[in-house]
Amino acid sequence: MIKEFFIPNKKNRYKPYLLRKVALTIFSVILILVNTLGGVFGINQAQASTITPTNIINLTNQERAAAGLNKLKTDSRLSSAALAKANNMFEEQYWDHFGPNGETPWQFIRGAGYYYVYAGENLAKGFSTAEGVHEAWMASTTHRANLMSNKYKDIGVAVVEGVLLGKRTTLVVQMFGNLTQEVAGVAKTVTPKPSTNTESGEIKSISITSPKNGATIVDPSVDVKGTVKNITGSYSVSVYEGGELVGEADASSSNWEFDKESDWSEGEHKVKAAVDDLKITSKEISFTIDSTPPKITKESIKVEENEESFVLSLEISPDWKDIQVVSGENIVSLVNNGEDEIKITIPKDSLQDGVVLMASDVNGNITQMDISEYFEEEEENKTFLQGLSLLSVDTGDSISIMIVSFMFLLLCIEIFVYWRKGKIREAAGDLFTVGVWWLVIAVAVFNGFTGIIY
Repeated sequence: MIKEFFIPNKKNRYKPYLLRKVALTIFSVILILVNTLGGVFGINQAQASTITPTNIINLTNQERAAAGLNKLKTDSRLSSAALAKANNMFEEQYWDHFGPNGETPWQFIRGAGYYYVYAGENLAKGFSTAEGVHEAWMASTTHRANLMSNKYKDIGVAVVEGVLLGKRTTLVVQMFGNLTQEVAGVAKTVTPKPSTNTESGEIKSISITSPKNGATIVDPSVDVKGTVKNITGSYSVSVYEGGELVGEADASSSNWEFDKESDWSEGEHKVKAAVDDLKITSKEISFTIDSTPPKITKESIKVEENEESFVLSLEISPDWKDIQVVSGENIVSLVNNGEDEIKITIPKDSLQDGVVLMASDVNGNITQMDISEYFEEEEENKTFLQGLSLLSVDTGDSISIMIVSFMFLLLCIEIFVYWRKGKIREAAGDLFTVGVWWLVIAVAVFNGFTGIIY
């Protein structure tokens, strides 16, 4: 009887019961329940490596750029605030913008040394892809308002995994801010001076509008953008650096954009744009790519224990601006004052679960390093337990992977039996249908699961 469920034979008319339409429907329903409503049934959602602060920030800036908004600059203080907020939610076991002890997003932001004029926060949990988080936020009116607000200039994101309210999950905290009253996208009104020139005519021209001349940029994939005047129809723009052609871009409106299709190298770049057919060239502009965060030599990290505090010393590249030690919601900061020796005093009562070292430079590039091991007494045992936790698989993932793997095994068995019996051609239609179903389900399973935003 059991054989009929798995292997094609005469009794099941060469169609295993577990590969029939009813069984496929049941498997599909189970997968939908697990991956869509898993949180409702207490099934833990999965963690995926694609959820990183960098990916979340890139998706946010891509969305803003597509809408003609300013790109947000990563600020280490907002990143520290976001990390402190995530740690606090795990520590106090709550899922809200406001904590049970009166914690507010604003206290974490100010606590990190970011004294904002405008600020905002988005939260998400239970997602396994950065795209899933971003799409959910964009589908929500309030979260979208934060993402697309022209009030913000800076951003910080933290992604932390832990156990929240009895379920293992991944928290994403996204914080926005602006230290000034200036709002992006608002142009100043300038009254033109009356012209004394009585001659009329037109001049064809091309100019580069982005990057700004003299700008320092942390995104090495930045596009070169510009405008033309008095040029109609389709035209081609050539971008040159040091007299050598970098690439070309086609356009048909007054605005053009050049995608280098590879990263600009670190350092200064001087570029010009030209419409070769019309023999017009833009003014040369220069910009500098600096995407390298401060470098911390891990071997140089030392922690000295005193009666009431720890003293952390380290070596770091000279381009650093500030260093922050984040433990839970507590933040200890150090600003670069030109001293050669770097020592940070960390009160023992400020340490909670986990210690993260964050360093940034003047351009907002951030280095983040988990240094919890330097403050642990039983380091070897805890490292072993941490290694075991990395091997664990979330329940939702396990069910999905088991079903997909089991169906693939059944499909392989069915193909093998049909081949041995010489019935491949007769069963080609059914095999194709089941194979397509399996492929669609497999892609859906490994493409990520839904989560919750707040």
